[in-house]
Amino acid sequence: MFDVQQTTAGDWAVVAAGARALIVEGQDATALRGLAAAVSSGFAETLEALAADGFARTPSFGLIEGAAGRAMIAVRGPVTATVHTHEGERSIDADGVSTWLEQQVAEATSVTLAVTGLADGAASARPALPLADGIVWAAGVSWGGQTAVQAAAPVAAPEAKRAPITAPVLVEAPADPEQQPEPEPVLVPQAEPEVEAGETRIPDATLSEVTHADAAEPDATGYDHLFGATMMRSVEDAAVRPAEEAEPARIDLPRFITDSAPARPSAEAGDHDGLTIMSGSLDGLRAQDSAQHTAADGAQEAQPPAAPSPRFFVDLADGRREYLEPPIVVGRAPVASTTARGPAPRPVTVDSAERDISRSHTTIAVEGDTVVVTDLHSRNGTMIVLPGKPPQKLRSGEPTAVIAGTVVDLGSGVTLTVGEDA
Repeated sequence: MFDVQQTTAGDWAVVAAGARALIVEGQDATALRGLAAAVSSGFAETLEALAADGFARTPSFGLIEGAAGRAMIAVRGPVTATVHTHEGERSIDADGVSTWLEQQVAEATSVTLAVTGLADGAASARPALPLADGIVWAAGVSWGGQTAVQAAAPVAAPEAKRAPITAPVLVEAPADPEQQPEPEPVLVPQAEPEVEAGETRIPDATLSEVTHADAAEPDATGYDHLFGATMMRSVEDAAVRPAEEAEPARIDLPRFITDSAPARPSAEAGDHDGLTIMSGSLDGLRAQDSAQHTAADGAQEAQPPAAPSPRFFVDLADGRREYLEPPIVVGRAPVASTTARGPAPRPVTVDSAERDISRSHTTIAVEGDTVVVTDLHSRNGTMIVLPGKPPQKLRSGEPTAVIAGTVVDLGSGVTLTVGEDA
């Protein structure tokens, strides 16, 4: 968060946070910091903060919440929203509206908020500056993929020129007038290395002749090269003995295989190895297998069926019954925002003569087999009365588990009673 010094009294300020941007008429630094926290919380929370002191003291403003494929817009006073879609351009203003005008535009590509009748030629000539999160003094803001004071057109880089490609040219080599004979190599005698005193040097030629002479000596019989060198052994080593039978390696089988294998017969049963099935044993094996399957089927049928999950609902004071599938958002003018963890909540509107109930006051949802009530930072809070317990006030934004029979009190005589189907 940055602190920006006001340069001119009565200017407009722009507050940006995440996907939302607010342009509001002159406020002091403390009020702007409070609005920045509300803009970070959400669209509905920003409207609640602007109207916290009543409609008579609500300042003129413009609010944008941009997302892929849609834009939420709210304007009040001399602020005009210019919306661009694939079908063209349209304007949204609050002319003739005592509170503010709120609309949702689908397939919006860009939105611009500007103060009508604000003449500042020097400000309009300045280039637009991007704004991600913070507070600045400005009289206009636009959204089109990123939040900025005004969208600036990108400058295309000049395309580099390529050199022209020409066809290859065949160059004929000049003919040799005469073919010169190749020169014969000239042998250059190499200097003999110096020999130290007392050292006898054998000429390299003599060593080469001796090596080649040994390699060229023929075999005595002509077949020794097929059998390799002759190995001399004693008569004892050359004797042929029968190979000793090695004990076969032991293989440890898993328990589930050894338990299912048929038992080996005893030595009194004769030469039967225990793995061969006699024709007389087939009827007994079939009966045993049938009995095992019957016992398994009986065990499965004996298991009791799983009990169905209870279905929860709330009964309103005016006689309506609202089931909690999907979750509900209760308030004077609730706004149902989508969440990544589950289905989008369903708005439920209640009337309040004293206007003590917030626009989005409370959300009620089912998590597993439990009903959870959450106060959405409402103005007067939410009270719950568990069966046989004294009333207690919920903490804002903190989910609280309740049971069937709990009464949720929003104020002004508006209550909801939690129940479940038998």
